[in-house]
Amino acid sequence: MPAPPHVFLLEEGLLRYAQMTRERQGLRLRGYLEAGLPRDTFLAGLLGGPLRDPAGFGARVAALVRSIPGGVREASLVVPDAWLRITFAESSEVPRAGAARDEVLRWKLRRLVPFRVDELRIGASEVAPLPRQEEPRRLLMGFAIELLLAQLEDAFTAAGVHLGQVSNVSLSLLAALEPEGYGDFTVLASVDTEGYTLVFARHGEPVLHRYKGFTGALPESARGAFVERDLKLTRNFLDEHYAGSRLAAVLLEAPPELEPLWLDRLGQGLGEAAAAIGARHLPAVRTEDGAALPPWRVLAPMIGAARREVA
Repeated sequence: MPAPPHVFLLEEGLLRYAQMTRERQGLRLRGYLEAGLPRDTFLAGLLGGPLRDPAGFGARVAALVRSIPGGVREASLVVPDAWLRITFAESSEVPRAGAARDEVLRWKLRRLVPFRVDELRIGASEVAPLPRQEEPRRLLMGFAIELLLAQLEDAFTAAGVHLGQVSNVSLSLLAALEPEGYGDFTVLASVDTEGYTLVFARHGEPVLHRYKGFTGALPESARGAFVERDLKLTRNFLDEHYAGSRLAAVLLEAPPELEPLWLDRLGQGLGEAAAAIGARHLPAVRTEDGAALPPWRVLAPMIGAARREVA
């Protein structure tokens, strides 16, 4: 079924809302709102953390929903990459649904990540296999803290909103990009003050997805070398599996103050010039009354969530 036109984007200190509908020439932004959140809304953790005050968060969600003209009944939610992680696994076969599928996914995830898998919610979809991989199928697996997702869903449900698709920023950004002109491989880097994500996509489908969080002990002077090594290792992975491949586009989503630094890092580490995501990479968007659009780095993941088709 089509994704609903209502999208919420949650980040540290802020909850954003946008309503977008499809048109023949792109998308129309019918509404956009923001609501501030206390900086300590969520407990700290490697995968994010539960709400400190679920009732207080629920009240803020309800207030935002009440302020939306016409209301909202169904919506998609976009969360930070640090909260919803992505990994890949090879497989011979996976049950289609139910407890058997969940058991297989948990068994595979235990072999891949250093988290308590029993506390996670896990989802998976099949993607194209790598050349010469051992098993016939390749799974893109997403995982997040079950308690955190349940608290978020409860808050929206109490406000009368059913959350369908829950995705992260980088996968939503990927879904927002216009495919024309990007050739075989596109690289997407999504950066914030806490870490960064690299996505290598082939024909719009993720081939590699890497999230790296920054530790507070790592000085800025050392981050550059750390990032450059990671970029070169990632490029080596691509060359190993897809010899002779070319990066048709290297795109960056980052706070404005970090853009120059990261454009340089991406160019040095990948050997290709990078560009900040802008209007030329995204479908055309117009507002109801000709008002100015929110910044592209804010709007782009919401565009991706609004245009994805979900089961």
